[in-house]
Amino acid sequence: MKFWGYIGMPYRFTTGDLKKIAKRLGLQKIREKVWNGTDITGQFLQTHIYDHGDGVPIKTGTAKRQAEQMDFKDLEDMYDFLKDNKRRR
Repeated sequence: MKFWGYIGMPYRFTTGDLKKIAKRLGLQKIREKVWNGTDITGQFLQTHIYDHGDGVPIKTGTAKRQAEQMDFKDLEDMYDFLKDNKRRR
């Protein structure tokens, strides 16, 4: 019997998590949904964060797109950055 489901830890993020990550990366809110800036390596980053409240969960596909926009390898890398406050890029 084969199992075709998802294996591994599901990474879940909220709007508040994404805002916290963006701020730690040096991004600033410039318009209603647009956050941009340069990270500590001088790379320009831009993402869209739809603020429906800090505790509102973000869909996995949206989180993957934002991880890519903020130059993380994957959701695991972004989750590790969120949880480790001492971690630099």
